[in-house]
Amino acid sequence: MYNFLRNMLVFGLLLIGAPWPVWSQISDTGIRPVRRPFVSLASLAATQAMQALRAGDWDTAAELGAQAGPLIGDVVEWHRLRAGRGTFDESLAFLNRHPDWPGLSYLKQKSEEALPLDARGPDVIAFFADHQPMTGHGVVALVNAFAAIGANGDAESMAALAWLDISMTAEAEFALLQRYPDVLFPLHAVRLDNMLWRDSESAARRMLPRLGDADQTALAEARLSLRNGRNGAEAAVKAVPTALQSDPGLAYEKFRDAHARNRVDEATTLILEHSTAYERLGQPAIWARARRDLARTLMRAKRHEDAYAVASSHWLESGSDYADLEWLSGYLSLSFLDDPAKALIHFQKFRGAVDTPISLGRAGYWEGRAQEALGDEEAAAVAYAYGAEYQTSFYGLLAAERGGLPMDPELIGKQIYPPLAESSFAGSSVLKTALRLQAAGERDLSKRFLVHLAETLSEPELGTLGDLALALGEPHMAVLIAKQAAQAGITLPRPYYPVVDLGLGNIPVPLELALSIARRESEFNPGVASGVGARGLMQLMPGTAQDMAKKLGLPFSRARLFTDPVYNARLGTGYLAELFGRFGPNVTLVSAGYNAGPGRPDRWIGDFGDPRADGIDPVDWIEHIPFDETRNYVMRVAESLPIYRARLTGKTEPVRLTDELKR
Repeated sequence: MYNFLRNMLVFGLLLIGAPWPVWSQISDTGIRPVRRPFVSLASLAATQAMQALRAGDWDTAAELGAQAGPLIGDVVEWHRLRAGRGTFDESLAFLNRHPDWPGLSYLKQKSEEALPLDARGPDVIAFFADHQPMTGHGVVALVNAFAAIGANGDAESMAALAWLDISMTAEAEFALLQRYPDVLFPLHAVRLDNMLWRDSESAARRMLPRLGDADQTALAEARLSLRNGRNGAEAAVKAVPTALQSDPGLAYEKFRDAHARNRVDEATTLILEHSTAYERLGQPAIWARARRDLARTLMRAKRHEDAYAVASSHWLESGSDYADLEWLSGYLSLSFLDDPAKALIHFQKFRGAVDTPISLGRAGYWEGRAQEALGDEEAAAVAYAYGAEYQTSFYGLLAAERGGLPMDPELIGKQIYPPLAESSFAGSSVLKTALRLQAAGERDLSKRFLVHLAETLSEPELGTLGDLALALGEPHMAVLIAKQAAQAGITLPRPYYPVVDLGLGNIPVPLELALSIARRESEFNPGVASGVGARGLMQLMPGTAQDMAKKLGLPFSRARLFTDPVYNARLGTGYLAELFGRFGPNVTLVSAGYNAGPGRPDRWIGDFGDPRADGIDPVDWIEHIPFDETRNYVMRVAESLPIYRARLTGKTEPVRLTDELKR
């Protein structure tokens, strides 16, 4: 009952516009344990409904969901339909009833799979009015629908387009081939090529007997052999006719194989040979991620000209990979090839391709560096000022520092947002469902609904929603809401950087560091587990946690790493203190050690020098970290420190991020 009454109190206070914070002047929120012992009868029914649902007992889940109320009943229905256990008509009814709920794209996909192939043509066409089919079954249903109303041209066009692009079941392929064999036969080779590019091996193999072309079959077999690392791959490649040896798909598989085996010279030669024209790459976007990784490998090996050649010859025009490669090309040009003019062109292309605060801050900083190198101090100042507009980012703070600009006082987090009653979402079933789920202890589901709600709100309403999450004692949800806002260029300092009471009293490391690490590790979710087994608030590996418990004189409990966030924080801050003892108060090395293990920073010091030493640029050091995750991690932790200091003290200080990175 406690949870339910507390949630209603919070909801009511925010509804009438109670001043923030609701009950705490010390911290924004605490962290609630994963398990909650006291719930209302309705919340108990909701919890039991979710348990039945996860056990696959749909009838019991529906019965308990109905007892819990219509919202929970609809949550059960939402799960059932997304599991593909509903009829097409049931899915349509749900979509009409809740067009604003999360996860509808997947629900529509499952609805496609439930489409009767003999459904009324107008009904099927109406269903696909706002989206293209996502499955082969949906394609067949839409083709049948067009044919049923006499729109044969539309039916043939849909079949042809789907044959080129969509991976589908053998049954769907057979249905289309039976209806339109003459339309699809000329497209077989293109479909095979596309399926191979997309790693749809089963679909590709089904195409081989349909080709009637021994040369194309040999090419496909060679590509598959390389991809799967078969012993006969070399022989398969030799069996490809000379005229097809330069095929872009075959070249890509050779490159991918060489890159995966760390044959750097071979991979470099292959990618450069095929980067002289768009057509020689076939599908440049598919090469892009490995291209970037290879360029960084070459950069760390001090092969800067080769690194630039690989990074810059991408033949992309947009997208995140385009942005990454343009920035890397600019960085190489400026930092190692003494060509600031070329670097500036790349950085300007990068800025035009990005829209998040992290990337826009990066763009401003590096444009400023390039302008400085060109001797244009005025243009550099303009660029730094642009980057400094994004001070929630690593490079945005560096831009402010380099430009001699103050820290943004808005980051203290004293904004006042409108009361919930004035918001457009106060009566939303999405919000009400999130609150019901949260009260029942279904945090993950509640989070999904709240974050989905944030996708469509204005800045003031996002602030209101973020404050609601904090008042509910859910800083994890608050951070995710603020991250969603950041994607739209909106900064919500209080939910983005929540001051969370860790329940420890005095801790052995600066509080701003502990909060920055916990925010990055788990986003303040005490019940999260990583794919490699790290657990809880500060994402401790069980072995590390056991060692720290012994050193701190605490009993070790693997379960408490999830269920007791204070226990987890005690062990995590103890481990941070050990890293402090090893590396000093250097956020670069401490955060890298926390993420990648303490031995790795020592190894990288041997490779790239000590970021604390004179003559070593700590920004270059960070950019040379071999692991994408760790490189990003260090930047995210470092950028959080000055913001958390401002949030904790209620005042800003001059930006000195470089000192943080070198101390």
